[in-house]
Amino acid sequence: MNIMRGVRVPDSHPALFFQDQQCLVLSDLHIGYESALKEKGVFLPQASYGHMKGVIEELIEATRPKTVVLLGDLKHEFGKPSPQEWIEVQDLLSTLLGKGLKVHVVRGNHDNYVLSILRRFNVALHEPTLVLGDYLFAHGHAKVDVPRGTRALIIGHEHPAVSSLDLSEARYKFKCFLIGKYRGTRLVVMPALSPLSSGVGINETPPKGLLSPILRETDLESFTPIVVEEGIGVFRFPQIGLMRSMRPTSRPR
Repeated sequence: MNIMRGVRVPDSHPALFFQDQQCLVLSDLHIGYESALKEKGVFLPQASYGHMKGVIEELIEATRPKTVVLLGDLKHEFGKPSPQEWIEVQDLLSTLLGKGLKVHVVRGNHDNYVLSILRRFNVALHEPTLVLGDYLFAHGHAKVDVPRGTRALIIGHEHPAVSSLDLSEARYKFKCFLIGKYRGTRLVVMPALSPLSSGVGINETPPKGLLSPILRETDLESFTPIVVEEGIGVFRFPQIGLMRSMRPTSRPR
């Protein structure tokens, strides 16, 4: 599905492909999340990176990009990289560079100390923004200046999703892109690639509860969610304001 001219969601994955720039964009991988959970007493198999690597290789095969942009929170730990992060981040960079791809990393709030890994591979770290053509890329955890003539600002950080209740009041979340405006410029918010980040139910979150200061400045009610469900498809939903108005006020009987 095209979300704007020359920009599409490839297959049914939380990623974007920019045709003119031949660029594949991925956000919020949070490599090493399992190690962080382990420190808190939650034990999960270290399987998320293997899943993401498979998705990334599938996307590269489908889109044939020349450039890959990692839009922040490449790793999960706020501090120095864990052993899992060292191994898996290096493996990802080695895989991408081994395919002859140019790699850019935009710094996210979780990416402290990631530079020590990137330098080994001569990969650039961009802070706070990266400009490719007339697109501006930022992680989204801090406000940025948008140059005149920018066609769209692309951010991550928020991990947007759409929440839905069925008739039994079971809640489901579906990752989504958000399309709207920020200071008169088109804003695209990307969902997290990490399978462990189910996302924030954006249609149930008050403006003050949003993570991104960029998104908190917008009229969220006017944003359109583009739901992406791996293996199923990509679906355009009604604007957030309309979705809020459709929420049931009482339990169905």
